[in-house]
Amino acid sequence: MKHLGLYFIGLMLFSCAGAENKEKETVEVKESVPFKSIASNFETTDLLLPEGFTYTVLFQAETSMVTRADGKKFPSKGQHDTSVFIPDPDSPKTKGKVYISHETWTADDNLGDGGGATIFDIELIDGKWEITSDFNHVDFSTVGGTNTNCGGSLTPYGTILTCEETAYTYTDSIYYKGRGMRDTTWVNGRPIWQNMGYIVEVDPITRKAITKHYKMGRFVHEDALCTKDGKTVYLTDDEAPGAFYKFETVTPFDYSDGQLFAYKQSEDGETGTWITLPMDTNSLIAANDKAIELGASMFIQQEWVEEINGKLYISETGNDNFNWDESIAKGGSVPKYVKEKLATTDGYDDPFGRILEFDPATNKMRPYLEGGKFSNSDDVFSSPDCNTSVTIGDKTYLVISEDVIGYNRERVDANAEKRGWRYNELYFLDISIENPTVDDLLRFAVAPRGSETTGSIFLPDGSMILNIQHPNSSNPLPFNNSTTVLIQGFK
Repeated sequence: MKHLGLYFIGLMLFSCAGAENKEKETVEVKESVPFKSIASNFETTDLLLPEGFTYTVLFQAETSMVTRADGKKFPSKGQHDTSVFIPDPDSPKTKGKVYISHETWTADDNLGDGGGATIFDIELIDGKWEITSDFNHVDFSTVGGTNTNCGGSLTPYGTILTCEETAYTYTDSIYYKGRGMRDTTWVNGRPIWQNMGYIVEVDPITRKAITKHYKMGRFVHEDALCTKDGKTVYLTDDEAPGAFYKFETVTPFDYSDGQLFAYKQSEDGETGTWITLPMDTNSLIAANDKAIELGASMFIQQEWVEEINGKLYISETGNDNFNWDESIAKGGSVPKYVKEKLATTDGYDDPFGRILEFDPATNKMRPYLEGGKFSNSDDVFSSPDCNTSVTIGDKTYLVISEDVIGYNRERVDANAEKRGWRYNELYFLDISIENPTVDDLLRFAVAPRGSETTGSIFLPDGSMILNIQHPNSSNPLPFNNSTTVLIQGFK
C-alpha cells in the first residue's frame, strides 16, 4: 500500500543572488532534481541507490521474529508487499506504526496459512527512526483467513484495507496438496476459495482483521484507494483482461454497504461511464466475469493507483501476446489506446506496459507514460507496478517500481537474459510534465537480482520505507530473502 497523502520535504536548491543572475537562477530551478539518476545494472545482488543515499534493514523474512497474541515468537512470513505508516495521533511527525503485508499463500503452522501482515512501532529519536516494539502478528482468523495480501490503503479513519490478490476457482487449488491453505471448511456459507479475493479491513491497534468487504467484489484485487471524503474506494484488478472498479458507500466512511461499479471508456476515449454491477452474491463472487459481460472496458493487469492533484495514476503492467477474442465475444469493450497501439492480426502484445491517468471529474482515462526503450541508451522501462508520490521542494513526483513480466525482449541486458536473471528498477517522474516519455524518468534504485521493489512510502521526515520482495535466495545477505529497508538521504 501506499496512499498516505503527500509529505513535503524541504530542499534547498540554490542560493539567491543579484538581479543580474535571475535568468541563470531560473534555469537552475528548472533543471534541479532531488538526485542524480543512476545507471542500470544487471548484475547487482545489492540495492543500488544514488550517491548520498543509504539504506538500513528494518525487517526481514524468516530472520525477524514475530510475536503472536499469546506472546510466542516465530520467524516472519515473507513476500513483503504493502507498507503503511499510521501516524501516532499525539506525535504524528515522530511516532507511528508500520504495517507490512505478506503476499504469501503457503501453509504456516505458527502464523497461519495463506497471507498475512506484521505491524511494529517506530519513533524518530535523535534524527534516526528506531523500532520501539516487537514485530507483531496480525490475526486474520477472525475473517476465515486471508491470502496473497498485495496492495491496499489507509482509510481516512486510520484502519487499513488490504487486497487479496487471488484467482482460485476450486478448493483443490487453494489447498495445493497440503502446501496451501489446509483448512478447507466452508466460511460464511461458501467454499474456502470463494472466501478469498476480497478487500479485508484491519484494525492496526488490535492487530486483527475486522471484516471482509464482500460488497466490493471478488476478483484479483491489486490495490485500493480511499477518497478523503469517505464516499468512494477505487479498485484495480490484476487480470488481463481486468476491469477498473469503484465502490460508492451508502454512508460516508462506512465501507460495509455500498454499490460496486465498473468503468467503460467512451469510443473516442475522451470520457466514460460507470456500469452499475449486480449486488447479489453470485455476481459479486464473479465480479470480473460480470463486469466484462456488461461491457466494461478491459485493461492489461492494472496494478497500484495513486491520487495526485485530483487525478489517479494507475500502473498497467502489460502482458505478452494475449488474445481477447473470447472476452470481446462475451461483451467486454476494448479501450481506444489498446485498439490503436496494441492490436495485431493475432491479438494483442504489450511487453512494456504504461502509466494511465484517470480524471474522476471527466471520466477520461488516457495513457500518461508509455513503457519502452530510452532514446539515449538500450535501457528499458517496463511493467510498472507499485507506485506512490512525494513532494520535494516545489515538485511532486510519481514514484514507480517495475515488476518485469519477463527477462527477454530487452527488458534486461543480453547477459541477464541468457542467465534468466530478472531485474527491476525504481523511478521518479515529475508529474508536472503533461506528456512525459521514458526519457523524463529519474532512476533512483536498482533492486537486487530477482527482486522487485514494492511498498514504497515516505515518512514525515522524508525518509523512505521500501520492500525488497522475492530476491534470489542465492544472493548474499541481506537480500537473500524479502526485506524491508529504510532509505535516507532526501534533504
